[in-house]
Amino acid sequence: MTKPMVAVLVHAADARACVTGGAGAAYSVRHHTSANALLATLDEMHVVLVVIDAIDASGHSMASTAATIRISYPTVPVLAYCTLSPSASSAVLDVACAGVTSLVFRGVDDPGFAMRAAMRSSWQRAITARVYAAVVPYLPAAAHPLLRYAIGRAADDPSVEDAARGLGVDRKTLFNWMRRWGDVGPREFINWIRLAIGVGMLEDPKRTAEHVALELGFASGTAFRNMLRRYVGATSSEIRNTGGFERVLTHFTSRLAVARDSEREQLNSMAEHEIRERVWSRRA
Repeated sequence: MTKPMVAVLVHAADARACVTGGAGAAYSVRHHTSANALLATLDEMHVVLVVIDAIDASGHSMASTAATIRISYPTVPVLAYCTLSPSASSAVLDVACAGVTSLVFRGVDDPGFAMRAAMRSSWQRAITARVYAAVVPYLPAAAHPLLRYAIGRAADDPSVEDAARGLGVDRKTLFNWMRRWGDVGPREFINWIRLAIGVGMLEDPKRTAEHVALELGFASGTAFRNMLRRYVGATSSEIRNTGGFERVLTHFTSRLAVARDSEREQLNSMAEHEIRERVWSRRA
């Protein structure tokens, strides 16, 4: 599989070097000298991350370019490379309001590890926020830590044991959290979260199942497609053409909804039982 591409529009040589160094061997980096060239790459290639200056070489805000990218390619994260100076402060605010995913500050975030961390995490944010918002209403408060863990570690394919260690609880505790909420066990729950994020990534027309598999730690594109078929009963092409992200979330939350309704019925039944006991005790 080809490496994920980072498309870059920063004018300072040291800034370009910083981005290239931060990308390392895991990403392919393409530098541009104009917004039009950058947009052409986004139109023609599969890009997983864009890095742009907050202001261009002429001192003008890049907010309009950032906004265009976010509207046209909603799943592509955009890092704005910013300078901490009085003259640049308004441009930083402009690109933030335009919807950039992250801000990287010259002289603060320049070290390679900071750039790499930003690259690895930024692509998830827009999609994972949608997954979290869709799923959290269907879970009891006790299971919210597992949801946050599954989202945060989606690219690592964590096991149930990994999740238990990461959350500082016993493995049985995870099963108890989910058992109280129905038949969706922790392993299946983690799989659903990874699948939902992957399908969200497929909303970008330039992303293939192979790209998603690489970025989410699946063994192969086939492994991702097999999970999609097993859980949703659809191929990646079908899911892409039928509002796939919402479709997957609907499948997932419908299972959680059944569990939620079952628990509500159980609680109602318990309440009715307690009422009957109190009535009979008063009669006695």
